[in-house]
Amino acid sequence: MRKIVLPVLVISLLASCKEKESKTFTVSGVLHNAPSKVVYIEESDITTGKKTLKDSSAITADGKFSISLDAPKDAVYNLLLQNDVSQFVTLINDASKINVDVDFANRTDFYNVTGSKASKSIQEYLAKISGMQKDRFNIYFQIDSVKRNNGDSALTQNLNKQEKQISKDEKTFTQQTVQQATNSSLALFILSTYQGMARDQNFRVNGFTDTEVVGLLTDVLNKFPERTDIAGIRNSVESTIPKTLWVGKTAPEISLPDTEGRTVKLSSFRGKYVLVDFWASWCGPCRRENPNVVQAFNQFKNKNFTILGVSLDRPGQKEAWTQAIKEDNLTWTHISDLKYWQSEVVPLYQLSGIPFNVLVDPDGKVVAENLRGNALEQKLQEFLN
Repeated sequence: MRKIVLPVLVISLLASCKEKESKTFTVSGVLHNAPSKVVYIEESDITTGKKTLKDSSAITADGKFSISLDAPKDAVYNLLLQNDVSQFVTLINDASKINVDVDFANRTDFYNVTGSKASKSIQEYLAKISGMQKDRFNIYFQIDSVKRNNGDSALTQNLNKQEKQISKDEKTFTQQTVQQATNSSLALFILSTYQGMARDQNFRVNGFTDTEVVGLLTDVLNKFPERTDIAGIRNSVESTIPKTLWVGKTAPEISLPDTEGRTVKLSSFRGKYVLVDFWASWCGPCRRENPNVVQAFNQFKNKNFTILGVSLDRPGQKEAWTQAIKEDNLTWTHISDLKYWQSEVVPLYQLSGIPFNVLVDPDGKVVAENLRGNALEQKLQEFLN
């Protein structure tokens, strides 16, 4: 699954479509315990990530500052201190007067913004999503500790379920925030911020698919039809979505040895729904997706459903393959010729990357493909409930 902020391809389009109307707004407030005597304001392009310094203000002895700026409508701005590249407050100029109160001595809840509804929404979103990420990482570290100490697998599964639920809640919260936004730049900022985290594997965020991004941008456009730039972005994202390769076709036969060396054929699963899951022990995204697959298997395994894991592990790496199966609790049938990208299944299924999967119905027809995250559970609900 590709995770995007917004496509670079539309930069020129945005340059020509950007609103020309300007207005003056003032940002003022108090910066308590500021380790600097100057505060800067920069404009942030939410589509390209480009940041441009626009003005600055001295910070008085009692921490006060004020900056007035003539700027385009619906723009995103950051406040940052002298000699510090990291912003401490992000704002949207949806009001003529915006006030911020910051205490740099606090580690959490260190600022408050008033006067700007969109800027307040940014503050609330970032606080909520940061708290959810903290909870999720605490669980992740517990899972890691249990595994390192050969702890109870049932406990690991329960913790995985909790982490997955928080990840699902993060995505749902972001979706709702985007859909409920009363400012178009706010909606785009939230979406691009979340997708930016999803692109960084360290955040372990379940990002929106390109199709989901198109849907969210359509929701924004329906509320703000004058934003022709958003229409251009949506259309550009939509044009990059690959068409399905296998849906409606008979799944090509696979015949490979399992972990015990016995030949297993895909056709032997006729009469059941089977998820053919292409993965490998060395594939980080695959391993991160495995808890989702495990949960789907446990939920639907008694409903005429199973999984066939097809690994692209390297030659001579059988132990790594079987160890990953054990560590990730993948309790279904697994096969591999251990030939890495030279595996016969690569050209057979036109694989260009993993993880990848196809859902095959009882007659051997592919009914869905590339199901990840919540999409896997939703599709299985559709066919099996």
